[in-house]
Amino acid sequence: MTCFLCCRIGEAANPGPGCPNFAIGVFNPSGLRGKAPYIVSQLSFGDIWAISETHLCSHTFAQFRSGLRFARSPFQSCVGGHPVPAQNNRVFHASSKGVAVLSKHPTRAVPTDLPPEMLQSSRAVVTTTLLQDVWVTGGTVYGEPDSSFYPHQKMNNAALLHSVANHVCYLARGPRFIAGDWNVERHSLPVFTQLEAAGFRDLQDIAHQHCGRPFSVSCKGATRKDFCYVSPELQQLLVAVHVSQDIFPHHVSLTGGNTVSLVRWDPLT
Repeated sequence: MTCFLCCRIGEAANPGPGCPNFAIGVFNPSGLRGKAPYIVSQLSFGDIWAISETHLCSHTFAQFRSGLRFARSPFQSCVGGHPVPAQNNRVFHASSKGVAVLSKHPTRAVPTDLPPEMLQSSRAVVTTTLLQDVWVTGGTVYGEPDSSFYPHQKMNNAALLHSVANHVCYLARGPRFIAGDWNVERHSLPVFTQLEAAGFRDLQDIAHQHCGRPFSVSCKGATRKDFCYVSPELQQLLVAVHVSQDIFPHHVSLTGGNTVSLVRWDPLT
């Protein structure tokens, strides 16, 4: 089943010549190994994808990039956070890790002041993407799951999200986003208030506010833990918000953009 949350939002129903086309989204594939052809076949409508839970170490990340080329992917950039350590014990694999940003446009990691232990956790990366002549800065975060393997899950996720939000909200300018599977419910941590105070809004919140669309659960059909918070600059350009429930078994993909024809949506007027 695919659920569409589509509506005209902001001032870009007919964007001018200086407004770059874009579709920015987030998904959790429960591991990217061997999925490059599937990603290309299902998600090529997106310009920038924030990805949580890649499972990719240095070797398998290189394999994934090769798979994208083999599948003739339109994505020219795939930037990962700190590689997931290549280990085979069952305890390690129970603690899924890895973040990445997949983009059709030139993308690079941005130096940050995040503590080394946060960067090396393979749970956060800050990137910037040159979308036509506009730089779009994004923070991708994969929060620790609620599990006995992570006894300090809430505290660690609060610190991680706070640090990434500080950088993206206050040390970057222009169009920005903070996205990922945060493994926490909305407003369960102070970072949600922090983001909203800086003018950021989640794509589903925007669709609900402007179109009255109901919220979709995003994780295992039960909770809403996948988010894509966009800055005021991106909010002004949004035309549609799209939630797809049939691409991955455990998580939805969430996308917002300003060119409906790019993603074959029929926006509401």
